[in-house]
Amino acid sequence: MTVSPMKIPPAWTQPIVRRQEVDLRLVPLGFLGLIVIGALLLRLPWTHRAGQSIGWLDAFFLSTSATCVTGLTTVNVAGTFNRFGQGVLLGLIQLGGLGIFTAGILLVLLSGQRLSLADEHVIRATVGKIRRVRPLDVFLYGCVFILLFELAGTVALFLQINAAAPQQPVWQNLWDAAFHAVSAFCNAGLSTYPDNLEHWRYRPGILAVVSVLIIAGGIGLMTLINLRYYYFWRRDPRRRGYLTLQAKLSLFMAAILLLAGTVVTWIFERRHTLAGATLTEQITWSFFHSATCRTAGFNVVDPGAMNPPTLLFTMLLMFIGGAPGSMAGGIKTVTFAVLVRTAWSALRRRENIEVFGRRISPQVAGRAVMMVLIASGVLMAGVGLLMFTEQQHPAAETPEHWLAVVFEAVSAFGTVGLSAGVTPLLTAPGKLIIILLMFAGRIIPLMLSVYLARPSYPWHVRAPSEEIGLG
Repeated sequence: MTVSPMKIPPAWTQPIVRRQEVDLRLVPLGFLGLIVIGALLLRLPWTHRAGQSIGWLDAFFLSTSATCVTGLTTVNVAGTFNRFGQGVLLGLIQLGGLGIFTAGILLVLLSGQRLSLADEHVIRATVGKIRRVRPLDVFLYGCVFILLFELAGTVALFLQINAAAPQQPVWQNLWDAAFHAVSAFCNAGLSTYPDNLEHWRYRPGILAVVSVLIIAGGIGLMTLINLRYYYFWRRDPRRRGYLTLQAKLSLFMAAILLLAGTVVTWIFERRHTLAGATLTEQITWSFFHSATCRTAGFNVVDPGAMNPPTLLFTMLLMFIGGAPGSMAGGIKTVTFAVLVRTAWSALRRRENIEVFGRRISPQVAGRAVMMVLIASGVLMAGVGLLMFTEQQHPAAETPEHWLAVVFEAVSAFGTVGLSAGVTPLLTAPGKLIIILLMFAGRIIPLMLSVYLARPSYPWHVRAPSEEIGLG
């Protein structure tokens, strides 16, 4: 007896089984919900000092600034909020500073779902093939690193602040140390001092601790986790571990941008805002400005008094930001590095894009170009709207005129927090635009990085190619 072969239906007639994945819309909705709750709390009268109050717009502005770890303020935090109000801001900074990766892992754990293949691909692409890591392990490692850095920063700052200000109560010094440790590691830039960190500009130890916290928070939790498994002192490569390309790029770009920012700031400001200081103080303040202008927003020198070339280079650093998966904003250092290497390969007429002996796929280069174009478009739209709303208003009458307004917009989108003194002078529509820029600067790069890291679905129909001219 013969058995007829089984007929297999064509692929287009087979049902499509879609994997259950985490809804990425939960991330912006979560940030928005946190902003609303924070604004409601900051509006309450018992969060303010005696005789102080703020309106709804300022409450939403501050809540957005803290949640998006930006640091721009329309009011004096130290003079407006009491200890409870500052605690609300600190909580918003901590929750907002966890980053998209830990937020995404947390959403998966809270929903009780199992990671899809796409989500596992994101983890493997970020952590590297060092060892098998569960999502819970990644989230716990991230929380442990945050806790350790903030606790160590609090202790180090408390010892120095308590020695520098023994006349203040111990609990006050402890609170200032904890607030600035969390604000620095989360790259927020909010301070409990009226003059920001100009209060401690002659204390290099305090500035050094804050700088280390800012840099650690700006290189990314995934880089820190990768370094946890990299034993560089071992000679055996099998026991030494593996440093991923993303970690190498994050560390390399952080060092290059720190050095470039320090040199440029010192060259243009040594006879201006840094005049009268010793050479050691000039280098220290220039390095601190370079460390904080890409991510945090603390300042020891008034940015509004800086020369235009310094402000222009600072805007470039703010637009680049920190590493992927970090507390920082901007287009991210790795994106900028890929963009530069892509341009360099095109200039040398090479098909392959190589970095540190590794080849980068054209898809990754295309994603980098797309992220920069989207970020530039959003920023340009925000600047254009500000030019319309702030025309013939106090914000446009600052010494540097529109340069200060553009500086404010870049600082908001890069979630940096440095200000040229324009923020308190903005009109109500101008404040709303800055709020939208802070929210977009925090959400758009994070959402794009996770969405684009998911596996693509290949399209097998290709159109014929044809050469075109450029330039």
